[in-house]
Amino acid sequence: MDELLIGLFAIAGGMARLGIDQLFAFSSLPVATFMINLVGSFLLAYSTNTLGQLIHFPAQLTLGIGTGFIGAFTTFSSYILEIIQLWQAHAYFFALGYALLSLLGGFIGAYLGLHFSRVDLKQEATKS
Repeated sequence: MDELLIGLFAIAGGMARLGIDQLFAFSSLPVATFMINLVGSFLLAYSTNTLGQLIHFPAQLTLGIGTGFIGAFTTFSSYILEIIQLWQAHAYFFALGYALLSLLGGFIGAYLGLHFSRVDLKQEATKS
């Protein structure tokens, strides 16, 4: 059952990724992958932390969302390929900048995802 949910969520994540790729098709820089990976870092930390703490939320859905949807939505391989392509095009500044900004942005996105998931859970607890 877990594999089926992961697969179904992966289809949705891949489709979302394709849609965002097409929105940024005008750019010669890897804007789409950059944005996708930053948003994905935030979403994975936020959803995993929030959903994992909800008592009645099925663990299988958390797995499907995190591993399936967000796993298919984000991509490390495209990130690395784009860095190599920039480097081969002698765009060394962009290659290094993209690599460093992506890493820093990913850390910040994950940190903010964890931070905001705690805020939501605290607000939810005070409402109850």
